[in-house]
Amino acid sequence: MPRRPPLRPLLLGLLLLALPACSSDPEPAPRATGPVDVPAASVDDATRAACARLVAGLPDEVDPGVERRPVSGDAELTAAWGDPVVTLECGVPLPDRPEEPVSVNGLVWSVRDIGAGFRWTTTDRVVNVAVEVPDAYPNGAELINPLVAPVTAALPAVTPTPAPTPTP
Repeated sequence: MPRRPPLRPLLLGLLLLALPACSSDPEPAPRATGPVDVPAASVDDATRAACARLVAGLPDEVDPGVERRPVSGDAELTAAWGDPVVTLECGVPLPDRPEEPVSVNGLVWSVRDIGAGFRWTTTDRVVNVAVEVPDAYPNGAELINPLVAPVTAALPAVTPTPAPTPTP
């Protein structure tokens, strides 16, 4: 009868083979879901009413996994999604130096690099909206796109001023 190898070295060998499958990497940090402090401008009653309609119609998700979060402060004028956080402020002034306009599904935005991301500000609404998208999201337009329908439904477009008629 053949001699069997001792059991202890065999178990030790199996244990050593299993070690590479174990990882000492820490688990990824859980995504933040708590309230986000989003500053809001002071606005008049008509602007507040328009912004409240907008905020009530905003989507629960702007991209897969980028879900709506509660805001602390003025929830009628602001919204937030995801981690890192994407924020929306309603009732903002036009940018002091508008960038070349960018159209996303017919809604016109001025997009400015703010260092850690981009600030998208509508330029063609009677009440303007600003959305800050962190650099962690590679394509800001993908997160802006789900906001287009609620913005256009709640906030009318600026009526262009007709050009003066030349007099003969």
